[in-house]
Amino acid sequence: MTGTELETTFITEYQLEIGTFRFYKNLVIGKVHEGQAISLDDVLPVIAIGIEFYNAQQPAVYLSDREFSYSLDPTLHLEAHKLFPFLLGYGAVVYNELNLRIARLEQRFLPCPSGIFTSMEEGLAWAQKLIEGHAHSRPHR
Repeated sequence: MTGTELETTFITEYQLEIGTFRFYKNLVIGKVHEGQAISLDDVLPVIAIGIEFYNAQQPAVYLSDREFSYSLDPTLHLEAHKLFPFLLGYGAVVYNELNLRIARLEQRFLPCPSGIFTSMEEGLAWAQKLIEGHAHSRPHR
């Protein structure tokens, strides 16, 4: 998925208290602010917005752009997935060793395909494969 392809599928951007979230046709890219301590209550607005755009016929991949460090209880992923079962995959784009270790820990709690990447381009290519794989696996009517 190139930048041009990505922009043609752009829906909207939300600046929330915890960070910035860009919504695309089958993709959400989230960038959480430095130092946030994320709880389920903090994630609920993102889930609510996601439910507006995505469903079983049009699921989404989430890419976490981990430029900054923040904390969350990794079991939060299990609770969030119950509220938003349309998640095809969860990817983390990391830029340093600390965020790489945190992303590896979080992967253990993800109830969907996951990946860790060192560039947004790698993350987008992985997301595109998941999206295309889902589109090809659905029965055509």
